[in-house]
Amino acid sequence: MPTLLVVAFVGLFGQLVDGSLGMAFGVTATTLLLASTTLSPAAVSATVHLAEIGTSLVSGFSHWRFGNVDWKVVVSSVGS
Repeated sequence: MPTLLVVAFVGLFGQLVDGSLGMAFGVTATTLLLASTTLSPAAVSATVHLAEIGTSLVSGFSHWRFGNVDWKVVVSSVGS
């Protein structure tokens, strides 16, 4: 259970850095998790990437909901 709390705190801190700078969630979270837990680098990478999938999904949904998606660009980039 303590490892889960550390992971949650690191995720919160990484998201605060990402929200304020617009980048660096992965770098921040990976560095802090490797330094503060006994998790292997592979487990840390999987944890960070899983979190990034969730935050990217929510961010994409939010942009779509507010009308910030140019579907012509999306379709042309998928087709190429």
